[in-house]
Amino acid sequence: MYQRTNLALNSHTLLLAIFVLSRHVAADDPALPPALTRGPYLQLSTPSSVSIIWRTNAETQPIVRYGLDPEQLDQSLPVASILVRRVPKVGEVPGDLSLHSAPEGTVQYDATLTGLKSGTTYYYAIGNGDKKLAGGDAEYYFRTHPEPGEVKPVRIWVVGDSGTGDARQAAVYQAMRDHVAKQKHPLDLYVHVGDMAYPSGTDEEFQRTFFNVYQPTLRNTVCWASMGNHEGKTSKGLLGVGPYYDAYVCPKRGEAGGLPSASEAFYSFDYANVHFICLDSHDLDRAPTGVMAEWLRADLEKAKSDWIIAYWHHPPYTKGSHDSDKEEALIEMRELIMPILEAGGVDLVLTGHSHIYERSMLIDGAYQTPTIAEGVVLNDGDGSPIGDGPYRKSKGLHAHQGTVQVVTGNGGAKVSRVGTSPVMKQVIVEYGSVILDVDGDTLTGVMVNRGGDERDLFSIVKQGSVVPQIVKSPRTLPLYSVAIDKPRINKSEMTPFPKKAVELIKPNSDWDYLAGSHPPEKWTALGFIPNDAGGWKSGTVGIGFGDSDDVTELKDMEKKYTVVYARTDFELPPGATEKISELGLAISYDDAFIAYLNGHEVLRVGVKKGHGATAGDIESHEADGYEYFPLKDAKQYLMEDDNILSVEGHNSNIGSSDFTLDPYLLAVPRAAE
Repeated sequence: MYQRTNLALNSHTLLLAIFVLSRHVAADDPALPPALTRGPYLQLSTPSSVSIIWRTNAETQPIVRYGLDPEQLDQSLPVASILVRRVPKVGEVPGDLSLHSAPEGTVQYDATLTGLKSGTTYYYAIGNGDKKLAGGDAEYYFRTHPEPGEVKPVRIWVVGDSGTGDARQAAVYQAMRDHVAKQKHPLDLYVHVGDMAYPSGTDEEFQRTFFNVYQPTLRNTVCWASMGNHEGKTSKGLLGVGPYYDAYVCPKRGEAGGLPSASEAFYSFDYANVHFICLDSHDLDRAPTGVMAEWLRADLEKAKSDWIIAYWHHPPYTKGSHDSDKEEALIEMRELIMPILEAGGVDLVLTGHSHIYERSMLIDGAYQTPTIAEGVVLNDGDGSPIGDGPYRKSKGLHAHQGTVQVVTGNGGAKVSRVGTSPVMKQVIVEYGSVILDVDGDTLTGVMVNRGGDERDLFSIVKQGSVVPQIVKSPRTLPLYSVAIDKPRINKSEMTPFPKKAVELIKPNSDWDYLAGSHPPEKWTALGFIPNDAGGWKSGTVGIGFGDSDDVTELKDMEKKYTVVYARTDFELPPGATEKISELGLAISYDDAFIAYLNGHEVLRVGVKKGHGATAGDIESHEADGYEYFPLKDAKQYLMEDDNILSVEGHNSNIGSSDFTLDPYLLAVPRAAE
């Protein structure tokens, strides 16, 4: 039996440093024993079982010891009962148990403990033969599910679009942990609504932006995940392959309740009196006659829980960094999938993708495009138990009694907003996450921002019999507009603008910018994440000083520095690139600039040599409205989904009395044939 250690490492930084050091040293020196490189973490729990997953950088003799006391782990699962997955060797044909793209030498272990007692806390440790690798203390535990239908308090953490690996993500995570610790009410489940590994969902990105960050929670709480579009760049839902599917073990055979789906891309499970449904909104057929929709209908018919919570990545309603009235995946989830869910009595829908927090009124039947509030709102109050009162529904599951929609894509990726969806009651452009509590007939949700403040509170109460009533002329939020207390910038007559053009990046958008220091060499790349620690800030363009025409003023720039770096993202749906004839940059600038698209230089004006700190021979230029510059060779660098436009602006000399950097991006459509 392993001896319990008294060593307590409370510093996340120290833990990460030890993890990285041990990983690389052991991998480089074959004389050293195998080292733990991922986990251990929990997956696929039920009332009688749980899976424990971990990785090492070389072969081991894996074993799991567990018990009801961390000092007495008196049961074990030997190597013969542990599923082992490996990286294929060079020339070896990958098999069903092969890892997709993990580092060479990686071995992954999936230990499923069975025959457990429901609603019970167990402690565990993993080892290499007699050598303990992790666990054996009070932090390494799992709680089996209550029996299905049993009424027990359930606490769920929900986060989305978190996988940046930066200070914003860390702050959101720490705020949740502090909130839970203060209330002395631990999590039972962790739901991630996608985009946990930017920018491409690779194995390395999963390790850096998910496992390294959330390990203190993952080792004792199961993460039930939905795949986002960024994971979908490397993983494929139809085939069930890729780093996403290497990381998660999902109940495709109905192991945790619900109807078997035969796919880890979409599934359902029960926890106490709550039925959870996870869908793949990214790369599976969303048609009502598709496999996923047909399974969804059958699963809903079987559901007997008091509550139904559904979650996936692409929101049916949003005007955050995405617009649900303009993007195909979002429109189809609203028009095709929401009717099935509401007919099945869904209570709450959780999504991400749009980098914002939005929460709806109690709505039903809001399927049309564009979304409207008339005829679809059952309760237009704020849903707060300390405000207008909770939303009320009949006890049990009933069709079309109202759904609350929550978009929680504010877990770390840059938050932004393009408007206001008519069905929303709360729109908050702040980083944060959601904590849900289900206690008998009451569901309560709170959005905790990265500073630890409770920024939204709502609840749903299911008691007795409630007859739904459509609210005539529902109270909606005011239309959104960006207040710019500066003179409007006109188009310059110096350069003609195209007659027909679409704004891919709008004027006066929010950009990340760095002023007063220089970024790393690859700051223009898609995979670079601007963060507070690196000096990056977020502001509305134009950026500058002097002339009183800049929205974001750099009051410290004069006589101190001459270059400002700015970047922002935009998305293109599948097939959009082929419809573009020309890209063009509209920019008001003083004095010079260099523009980059997805890391490639596409335009240089007034900077004769170098870039960034090495730039020289800067020409003087006075801003006189937006000028248009065709980006003739830039289209080749466009990508479906995420793109990054970066611009570095230069002053000609340190003594200049003004500076302006105010860009936006245009696309000229290809003429119809």
